[in-house]
Amino acid sequence: MKTVKQVNKLATILGLGGMNGTVSIAALSGLFRPENAFILSILFMAGPGAIVTAFLLEGTIKQRMFAALLAGIIATIIVVLAAGIGTKALSFLNLNILKITGGIAVLVIGLIIMGIKIPDKAPLLIIGLGIIAGLIWR
Repeated sequence: MKTVKQVNKLATILGLGGMNGTVSIAALSGLFRPENAFILSILFMAGPGAIVTAFLLEGTIKQRMFAALLAGIIATIIVVLAAGIGTKALSFLNLNILKITGGIAVLVIGLIIMGIKIPDKAPLLIIGLGIIAGLIWR
């Protein structure tokens, strides 16, 4: 059960770019090209927060490597879907509201990493509410 919690935490951080709309916005601006693959992987997935979180995973080496691998696969799927499907979804949303709620979700994830007691589902709830608000105030 501990491994599942660690995978969830790391996958959330790794896939954050796909969940908060930045990947979709970058895809719309033409940033997603094969020559930018290395930069995109660092920019949207393997940032300092994800690396520090991976360092702080608990368990044996095998458990930590498995958790990191599984989180990476989940995050990659999130980013790929955001780059493909997200660009179509953005045409139906108010991007200003999505940017604000995405920023709030990033702050909440930072607070969770710092150890402040906030429900793990709070960032997902914030993004969900941001999407709903973005649809309403289009």
